[in-house]
Amino acid sequence: MSDSVEFTATDPETKAKANIRLILGILSLAGVWGMLIYQLQLTWSLNDQYSHGYIVPILCFYLALKTKSQEGYDRESSPASQSRAWLYLGIPCLLALLPLWVIREANSDWRMLNVALFVCAASFSFALVYDQGGFNRAKMLVFPILFFLVAIPWPLATDLQLTQWLQGRVSSLIVNIFLFMGHEVRLLGNVIDIGVFGQVGVDEACSGIHGLQASLVVSLFLGFYYRLGSIHRIIFCLAGVVVALSLNLLRAFSLAFVKIKGHGHLLHEPLFSIFGQDVPSLHDLAGWVESGGILIALFILARMARTHNHRNTEDEEQNDWENLKVSPPIGFGMGACIWIILIFTATHFHYDQRESSMEKLPLLITSFTDQSIVTEQKTISSLVEAQLHYEDARSVEWQERAYSKINPYDGSSIINHGAEYWQGFRCHWESGGACTSILSTHSPASCLPLTGLVQIDPAPGKHPKIITVPLLERTRGLEKYHQIPFEAYEFAQGNKKLHVFRCFWPNKHPKGKMPTFPSSGYDFRGRIQASIEGRRNVGGTMLALCIANAQSLEESIAKLHRQVKERLSFFQDDS
Repeated sequence: MSDSVEFTATDPETKAKANIRLILGILSLAGVWGMLIYQLQLTWSLNDQYSHGYIVPILCFYLALKTKSQEGYDRESSPASQSRAWLYLGIPCLLALLPLWVIREANSDWRMLNVALFVCAASFSFALVYDQGGFNRAKMLVFPILFFLVAIPWPLATDLQLTQWLQGRVSSLIVNIFLFMGHEVRLLGNVIDIGVFGQVGVDEACSGIHGLQASLVVSLFLGFYYRLGSIHRIIFCLAGVVVALSLNLLRAFSLAFVKIKGHGHLLHEPLFSIFGQDVPSLHDLAGWVESGGILIALFILARMARTHNHRNTEDEEQNDWENLKVSPPIGFGMGACIWIILIFTATHFHYDQRESSMEKLPLLITSFTDQSIVTEQKTISSLVEAQLHYEDARSVEWQERAYSKINPYDGSSIINHGAEYWQGFRCHWESGGACTSILSTHSPASCLPLTGLVQIDPAPGKHPKIITVPLLERTRGLEKYHQIPFEAYEFAQGNKKLHVFRCFWPNKHPKGKMPTFPSSGYDFRGRIQASIEGRRNVGGTMLALCIANAQSLEESIAKLHRQVKERLSFFQDDS
């Protein structure tokens, strides 16, 4: 293996100049990929489905070190290409990063941006690699570069549709199995009603989408590691899908079986404690067992499918650091590094100019310490947390004590779900992020029908009614009323009704305008327009208040005014 990169030029390059080219090339490449990773890390940290993303760059690095040319490529006989791909492909990719990053600042949740940024990063990499060793070297690194795609979230619509489809199939199969076993169960949306023992929700984690993602990553990596042929890799990936879905069905059925046997408390409570530390609940433990089972099963299948001549030579065991070397012209490398810094600076200036003229609104907070109500904290699902990307959130049920019932075991007051009661959900975002565009699609109309509820009002395709509720702000002895706009929805399940009121209260807002709920965040034109006008998400609070078992919308609106007055208030940060 050659310890240095060979260059062709009219005048021989000095070693110092070659090192400068190498350093600038690596820095520019790291900068472009760093922008992509920075964009993706929020999804990796909040969405369990893509939590494997953190290890994917490491795996790509490993694959690049281990990859070998199938055509016997000899770098010493293949001098640097004179095609100047850095000029015809590298520069356009760098220029495209500026508008993409400006759009990203206002739409960081837009998954199509992830694809566009990846195309720029991959094309930029192929341009530098092609100039270093021609087509053979670029072809050699195709798989390590494209392997990064497993860390990029799927398009949101496809992701949600596949998840919901899997939830429906899994819950339907479990119900059919229970009916075959003689248990009385019924299916309400994706919720399995098992009578006296309550209900079991087949959530996003139990849909199998997590295992599906994990199996794809593992099977692609092991297929390369064991040098499987192309046909064998395809079959191996399909086998991984079957393994993942089968183990997930077994996991979901086992958890539902525990519930139907009257031990549902074990699903979400720690099984026991060790030295004061709680061990995971049965639900979480089952997820770990499923993930471990997928990994073990695929490892066994890969060992069985490997060919006799895989990884037998000492050369294949060595790391080929030459694969990572790129040495574009010094001017290009230096310009690329400076351009990346300018992108961040220009983007910040563009949005800061807009936000400097906006009015700061007081923080909207909730309180449930009133002794006249019975309050129960609710667990927020990982799916909601992954979709909304909030900094903090709270979910609560409460009810007037006059409507509550007595717990026969300890004599405490508990919520009577057969009478009128309230549900509340509050989440907050700091500046940045993507809450406005997220909330435009995460609406009651898209979420609640999955639980078996039927939307009554507004009609499909129509906009909800807007109910404005005044709330008093007291600051430094001054009093000021703010009009808080709530969207109104009505749902039904049998003879029971659920009225939902939700609002979005931003941290900052243009002066003289009433805050409105985001409505076009997922519209292409709306996203681009927000980027051009510098309307970055400035953070805010989303609040949803739901009243169950109320008689009419008019009665629910009257009670909404009372709840806003009693449960909501403003916190003024004067810093």
